[in-house]
Amino acid sequence: MIGNVDLDLLEKTYQNASIGITAIESVLDKVKDQQLSNDLHKQLRDYQEIADKSKRQMRMSGTKAKDVSIYNKVMMKGNVKMNMLRDSSDSHIASMVLKGSTMGITQMTKLIHSKKDADGASTKIAEEFVKKEQDNIEVMKNYL
Repeated sequence: MIGNVDLDLLEKTYQNASIGITAIESVLDKVKDQQLSNDLHKQLRDYQEIADKSKRQMRMSGTKAKDVSIYNKVMMKGNVKMNMLRDSSDSHIASMVLKGSTMGITQMTKLIHSKKDADGASTKIAEEFVKKEQDNIEVMKNYL
């Protein structure tokens, strides 16, 4: 049985990946550069993979993943649209994605450090999320 510490870590990893999915989907149709579009599609697949791993791990313990609230999704989409009105260039899109990835790294790193009692599987998924976000930042820097 997975403990509460592990469930919290998995749930937060799932939610961070879900927010990433929503964010990328919100900007994809605005991207002009084909390579940036390809890189964002890869990032989208990475988020989906992490979300699926987290959800599968929770399901194995008989727990259902809690989705990000509709309110939070709507607010994020609204913020993206407002940001895009100001500047819809590929460079600005890359900057927005980079900032989102940085926030994800910060939140998840703090969480990993605070959950020292988490089992290896939960921590591994969370650390994989952080690593993918770090890789995504390096890719997005090319478009600034």
